[in-house]
Amino acid sequence: MKASWRVVIIAIFLAGFFLTGLIGTSTAMTFIWPAYLILGLASLLSIGGLFKEVSFKMPVATTVSIFALIAYLMIRAAESPVAYFAREDAALVVSGFMVYAGFLMLCSNGQLRRGLVLTLAGLVVVNLLMALAQKVISPSIWIIPGYERSHTGVGGLFNQPDHFASFIAATTPLWFGFAAFGRHEGNKRLAWIALGILCVGVVLFSDSVIGKLALGAGMIAFFALFLAVLWKRLKPEVRRKGLIGLGLVSVFGAGALFLASGQISKGLGTGLFTRGGESSLPLVWDASIKQAAESPWLGTGSRSSYIYGRAFRSEALDSKTGEPEFAHNEFLQVLADYGIIGLALMLAVVIVHFRNGMTFVKAYSEVKPPPGGLLPRSHHLALALGAMASVVSLSCLALFDFALHLPAFAMVGAVLLAVMAAPDPMSAVLDTKKTSTLPGGSLVFATRAIAFGCGVAMVGMGALFTRAEYHYEMARVAFEVDSQDFKPFRHLQTARELDPVNPFAYSLSAHAQVAGITSQMSPPERRQALEKADFYFSEARRLYPQDVFAAVGHAAVLDELGKRALARERLEDAREWAPLYGNLMLAEAEHYLRYGEVQEAELAFEDAMNAGAFRDYNAALEGLKTISEWKLIAEQDGIDWNNDPQSQLASNESRRDMRDARIERRTLAGEVEEAQAAEAQVEETAPPSGVIDRPMPVEEDIPAPPTW
Repeated sequence: MKASWRVVIIAIFLAGFFLTGLIGTSTAMTFIWPAYLILGLASLLSIGGLFKEVSFKMPVATTVSIFALIAYLMIRAAESPVAYFAREDAALVVSGFMVYAGFLMLCSNGQLRRGLVLTLAGLVVVNLLMALAQKVISPSIWIIPGYERSHTGVGGLFNQPDHFASFIAATTPLWFGFAAFGRHEGNKRLAWIALGILCVGVVLFSDSVIGKLALGAGMIAFFALFLAVLWKRLKPEVRRKGLIGLGLVSVFGAGALFLASGQISKGLGTGLFTRGGESSLPLVWDASIKQAAESPWLGTGSRSSYIYGRAFRSEALDSKTGEPEFAHNEFLQVLADYGIIGLALMLAVVIVHFRNGMTFVKAYSEVKPPPGGLLPRSHHLALALGAMASVVSLSCLALFDFALHLPAFAMVGAVLLAVMAAPDPMSAVLDTKKTSTLPGGSLVFATRAIAFGCGVAMVGMGALFTRAEYHYEMARVAFEVDSQDFKPFRHLQTARELDPVNPFAYSLSAHAQVAGITSQMSPPERRQALEKADFYFSEARRLYPQDVFAAVGHAAVLDELGKRALARERLEDAREWAPLYGNLMLAEAEHYLRYGEVQEAELAFEDAMNAGAFRDYNAALEGLKTISEWKLIAEQDGIDWNNDPQSQLASNESRRDMRDARIERRTLAGEVEEAQAAEAQVEETAPPSGVIDRPMPVEEDIPAPPTW
């Protein structure tokens, strides 16, 4: 591979890494596919270096563990209950491996590795500048015009302030590592120190308990590794004094913790385990444990926590809390989605990489420092120490959040693992033994070959799904602006053709059909539109049977078509997956009202008033008032609704008018009233339209227009 061509490939790789960090700050796939495409292009073009020699060895344990984990995750993704969700996890895994392999194969010397570190530092600086703009100008500012953050706290490029603080905290040990051990002097060293201190200050002055815990874990790990390198260089009397000082600091720290224990427990209670006063992590974790019990060894499938989080939602969780979506604990998430085998493979990857990095650090502790100095100077050592401490920070973060399901965190984690896999890119220079006919050995060749295959797949997927997500997003925006405009139909048709496994494209197509129904339509035209909506809803159900939000609109359409039994079945199936959801209870109540089943409707409205999730008290109360009015009308007309409510109330024109108006206004139109009431309740947990943190269309907590 020519040097100039290699520079181009490395530039593409770094650009893809930087772009992933810029827009991979939520679990939404809307904007991330172009970044994946660029990473894939770098991996694809790297085929030119397939037979190029390398100056380092790939450790067997780290390489085999990575291969085993990726193979298992991809196999399980292929068996996920919802292909659309599985694709998200699969794309994250593939892109993570491309970054891992790209760092090892493309950034194979100290200068190039420093270039990637500078790229990561650039991401941190951009986040800090964006946070400053949010603090000074507006907290909703984001980098893509037309979209803004839904959370009011300062969050940089991230929608969640916790994720911003955690990202800054997890990368901080890298800056102190280069400040302490890097081979540079003067202004460069001061710049690393300044960046590290700035990051510490930002995290400490943030309101993120998780970020502070991650920062503390990372800095403690860095300090411990710092001592591991320094310890043997100290004289015996200095060691003794150091141990005494460490003991005094420990006693003082224990006393301080005891005195502040009340404040600490209060902070953990209000800021961590009950985040925002609404979302209780132990209750979310309990649902994940129940999910894991469904399939302990293999798990329930990629990102199936979306599904089981509803089914096992705790009644004790605040009704204003939206869908948890994730376990908010990566270890539980992997256990629930991928089983004991998946969790064991993930832990094995972390352990063998950390052990490999620790071996390098121990070896460097024996190296003599430069004349007149106490610490060894090495960019490789600085990067290895920082990477190990950052992995500890991320591991602490993984106990309380789903950050590793965000591409920005996942790509940084992949780089940190790659650093520990080959901390010294010159380690094999003096090895004259020829153990393989393949350049770099069989493990290097296999890594390059797999990375090339991943690149081919990601370029194809990136090009396809970039277009599909673009058309779907354009349709969503156009539908919100004017639901009766024909523009969404054109975009939706293209989105369905490009991505036929996207259930939300079909759901939105169905809602668009319903929204297009007008009072001027003839009965045949109206029925044709409803049948088309039924078709789209049915396709969405086939692709995502557990989509309880689409079930509400689908049941209303089936009722309008006179398919009473199918509508009842659709709602009953949805209730099995979301037994606490008030929007489904309201839909059932209106289904009963449509057919004059007053007693059943009354019970459903009463249940909806006390629903454990998506409670719309006002809508349920309005339904009960409607029933009271109907009863009064029946009594005035001399109708005994208790004896024959279905036939007698159905013949009452006054009641029919009220019923039809209600059905037309809310249920058939796709939960419009529910959305307006729920929007105010879940403002903190459900991003409105046009915000960046839309992890999945189904996670929008019943937005208006219809859930998509």
